[in-house]
Amino acid sequence: MSSEIRPARRKILIADDAFDSRQLLSRLLRQFVDADIHEARNGLLASQEYRMTRPQLVFLDIDMPERDGMEVLKEIRQEQPDAFVVMVTGFSAVEKVQEAIALGVGGFVVKPYSAQRILDVLHKYVAETGDTELLRGD
Repeated sequence: MSSEIRPARRKILIADDAFDSRQLLSRLLRQFVDADIHEARNGLLASQEYRMTRPQLVFLDIDMPERDGMEVLKEIRQEQPDAFVVMVTGFSAVEKVQEAIALGVGGFVVKPYSAQRILDVLHKYVAETGDTELLRGD
């Protein structure tokens, strides 16, 4: 038996009310990361899942039922000001985008997702956090 201590697996939270969008983003992420991926279908569940799992990276849809992404973002900022949150949107008001930027989001991803855009966001996460364990080795 090895006594090697392994670091805890990284966690990613995807919060989006559209099932197909969650599934697509999850599939794209699995190409690039070694992490447990958690999902939430609305803002209320996203808040609860965030508190339970404390993910290193959050993909948060701006427009969701129960609680919109902006409300969830504000809650996350109160609990963990340096959390790396990426806002996801198909279409959203300019005011919400500006507010998210003011709250220090790590990036934006516009639907439909592209593998290159997801990889770009992951590279930004690594550059800003120094967490090189998230990305799969080539």
